[in-house]
Amino acid sequence: MPKKRKKDHKAPAPRKRASVRTTPAQRTDMELVDWDDDSEEGNDPLVAFAERFAAPVDAVKAVQAGERVEWTGEIDGSAMRHRVLVADDGTVAVEQAVFVGGALEELLLCAWHQAEERESLEVGVLAALEDLHTAIRPVLEAEIREFRPDYTAAVPQSFREEPEPYGPGMPVFGWRLLHSVGPDTTWEDTRDTAAWNTSQTMSGWLGYYDHVPELQRTGLVDLLRKHGVPVVLCADCGLPITDRHPRWAGVWVTPDSEHGPVCGEPHARSVAGKPLLGTLTDEDFGGPHRPAENT
Repeated sequence: MPKKRKKDHKAPAPRKRASVRTTPAQRTDMELVDWDDDSEEGNDPLVAFAERFAAPVDAVKAVQAGERVEWTGEIDGSAMRHRVLVADDGTVAVEQAVFVGGALEELLLCAWHQAEERESLEVGVLAALEDLHTAIRPVLEAEIREFRPDYTAAVPQSFREEPEPYGPGMPVFGWRLLHSVGPDTTWEDTRDTAAWNTSQTMSGWLGYYDHVPELQRTGLVDLLRKHGVPVVLCADCGLPITDRHPRWAGVWVTPDSEHGPVCGEPHARSVAGKPLLGTLTDEDFGGPHRPAENT
């Protein structure tokens, strides 16, 4: 398993979740496992696969027989997926996918609602993701070369999938590699470490990649706008906003169920003192988001 970073114990502990599905395709039951400790074994998809299949070629046979072999999880970052694929032409591969998350996901969701032409938006998002990984890949590669000097990071491709059930309605975006499978392929051959660590770059609260400009909100916004993605930020709180969500048509709102249309930094705060007889002030109504002038 890729080397795990030392955690900042002052930060809230991330919730580690993973699910392993190796059931017949016609069934929908899934074994869901939650890990609240630091056990690396339980979070490793390759360990989960190896418990049932000695090698990828054995998992391929199971998929060809109608089973679904798939792992999904998140470890201090955005969601990841490993699954065994068999194409209609017989080509077999192990997919290693990392999905966008954190601030980038929020920016994309608001832009998706804001966009007038969704097809063009998706083309722009995929191009922006290619550029983003081009920027962060050397950083990830350099980290790994500290203990693997001859390592060269693989180059994943950006991709999109149809919106998932119970999601926000937006297509799912991310990066993926397709590892070929042969008679001598091992499970370790089906994971690129830099691609795996891409998941952690999506988690801003960890602070691991605060030194990478392209991963900060300003850098992400500039990159997305370069490819025609209509990102709008609030002039006061700086969060991504949209006024085209169907439940909030005409109202600037951010994807936060607690605050939503209420800006956390209203531009017109009262400077008066507290009332003597009551407990509420006009400020308790909060203030609305307003788009920044450069959007």
